Amino acid sequence: MNLKSLNKDKILRLILPSIFFFVISALYLGARPLAVNLIAGCFALLFLGNIFWQNIIVSRILGVIFLLGSMYLVLAWLDDVVDGEATKGYIFGLFLILFSISMSVLLIWGYDNKKPTIS
Repeated sequence: MNLKSLNKDKILRLILPSIFFFVISALYLGARPLAVNLIAGCFALLFLGNIFWQNIIVSRILGVIFLLGSMYLVLAWLDDVVDGEATKGYIFGLFLILFSISMSVLLIWGYDNKKPTIS
């Protein structure tokens, strides 16, 4: 990754989604059981590696996984709203889920203009 070749468009499309999901995975490591910590730690390492290597296949697979997870969370959020269990704090969760969906889409489509190079 060359610093001269980085512009705002590349940072938004290629680096920001990986940094976002890395931070979310790292924050998730806080107070969870060991098995969940291992899974979140693996995801955090994959996203950290994706920042530097920018692998198209890994990026798309992780994007699809997190997009499906975000869609599941939207359904869970809607279930709580319909049941009347939602509070005002759920609005922050909805914004986080919507931002996660947009970052997942950027992970999936962000590499379309990148030409494969032989290293």
